[in-house]
Amino acid sequence: MTVALCLLTAFAITFLALPSVIQVARIKNLYDVPTERSSHSKNTPSLGGVGIFAGAVFSIIFWTDFQSSSNMKYALCSMIIIFLIGLK
Repeated sequence: MTVALCLLTAFAITFLALPSVIQVARIKNLYDVPTERSSHSKNTPSLGGVGIFAGAVFSIIFWTDFQSSSNMKYALCSMIIIFLIGLK
């Protein structure tokens, strides 16, 4: 049951965050410009992963009991470090 609630929370946060993230990407002109190798034909906002990451992280923080699952702290820190390295 907790896994279902975690997934539902992550989906809801992502669903609510993505319009704002896309709007910020448009205001700041953060687009992926298509090239001959691209699968898309027009400019695409490139910050969608931020909303997805936020949904996943906040859901994990909200639903995880960090006292009983100590390895989850390390997994969460690793996710954040990898995200920050990949952020433009």
